Amino acid sequence: MNRLQEDFVKLRDSKEGKDRIKNLLKKDEENIERYLAPWIHFSKDAEHVYPSQGLLITPHDYISYESLQMLPQERIVQTLRMRMFFLTMFNHPYRMKFLYNVDKSDFSLPPKVQSDVVERSLADGLAFSIGDLGATVVGGEKARTSRTERYAQGPFVKLGRQARSIFVGSASPDVWNSAAAIATMAASHCLSAIPRNGLTSEIKRQVDLAGEVFDWLERIEKAVLKGRKDRRKIAAYWQKNVCGTLSADPAKALERAIALYKAGVRSFRVYSPEPGSGVVTTVKSLRKEFGQKVEIFAGQIVSVVQAKAVQAAGADGLFVGIGGGGRCITGVRSGSVVDWPELVWQLRGEVNIPVIVEGGASDHIATTLLLGASGIGVSRAVSGGTIESPGGALYCSDKSGKLFKPYGGEASARTKYLDGKLMPFNIPAFVEGETTKAQMNYVKFTQPTLTYNLHLLNEDAILALVFRNVGSVEELHKLDPSPLRRLTNEGNFQRNTH
Repeated sequence: MNRLQEDFVKLRDSKEGKDRIKNLLKKDEENIERYLAPWIHFSKDAEHVYPSQGLLITPHDYISYESLQMLPQERIVQTLRMRMFFLTMFNHPYRMKFLYNVDKSDFSLPPKVQSDVVERSLADGLAFSIGDLGATVVGGEKARTSRTERYAQGPFVKLGRQARSIFVGSASPDVWNSAAAIATMAASHCLSAIPRNGLTSEIKRQVDLAGEVFDWLERIEKAVLKGRKDRRKIAAYWQKNVCGTLSADPAKALERAIALYKAGVRSFRVYSPEPGSGVVTTVKSLRKEFGQKVEIFAGQIVSVVQAKAVQAAGADGLFVGIGGGGRCITGVRSGSVVDWPELVWQLRGEVNIPVIVEGGASDHIATTLLLGASGIGVSRAVSGGTIESPGGALYCSDKSGKLFKPYGGEASARTKYLDGKLMPFNIPAFVEGETTKAQMNYVKFTQPTLTYNLHLLNEDAILALVFRNVGSVEELHKLDPSPLRRLTNEGNFQRNTH
């Protein structure tokens, strides 16, 4: 058993570990209402929920609830304990050693490799979806890969200018319009966006939310990194994980970026949900204004040509994926196929900056990475229905007593309402997403915290490596020929419980 395993067991089982977590939380347990104050606001008038938004109910949610309920104090304390455990584990000294090593290295470009399945599909003109693909188990000729060691190693990648987790917080306002959610992701070594939609469409609100995110990070630092020699070094990584979302319009983006920069933001995401040249011109404008003082990620990229242009303009990373999200109906309304797997594959060897995928990638981690992605965008799968998401410990309760929070796509009627994008008679314009429920997790052994959901996704990424018998995402990218295969309906049935 290595040092990491020993410390994990100590944190989980021993009296010393339990006392340590209890002491870290003691102050918060004694002042539970103060601790939760930023999370428990509720109002049907969005103007009164500021700046971390709180639980919001709009006239366009189309969901019913019986009552509003706070989690019992005992459940809150149990959740905070689990949250503290995972934050401590994500920043374990043994784990940080690997983060630092990746940080010193250059980004490893996924090379072009052979795949009969992908090439045949492209030749036939098929717009294959990520759900059409699976991967063969390979690597029987080598000694097995340790799951624990892979956990210790992240898996981390050079995502932009620094080492990070492969998971990236999206720009979805119903998940990430919360300082607690953004800060928790950042402290878990994940790039995480401050949305520009919903309530944060107003620059001042977005800037104020950024300020509160940094306040949250200071509080997490005091609790998780107290006594650590590398405390300031780790906290600097966290701060650079806070990413301000901008529109693909040079003038509007610059105004917003300058305000966010003054608030301490040093990473930006240029975000356009439709194709257009504005992404390239905005990246150029930002690079001219800030030079090399900031990181710039840009999307949504729709072609290899556009990807190369954005890279030449100075982007540090690319986002791809239009449609395909759990609540997105853009593909249906626009008649578009969700064919980002084809684009990710074609970008191999063509650009030398990382590709981050949204739109269903978090449900297919192994195949997304095998296609050549370095990052995977996450929304509801990580933060929806947790105490970190807007509303905190306050939930809606349905007739059966199950707790949930309203959740809409980025272009849902709910978000359009919060964004102020309404026609006469309060008709939301260009609705491209559904509004539904983000249910609280009722698995017996867990608690509703973002950190647990992120832990599960990390395990999925590790299993993607283990069952290809490789030690890193970089090695996974280099498998040649690729183990990607077409997945039949019967095959999908067979690999699920039945």
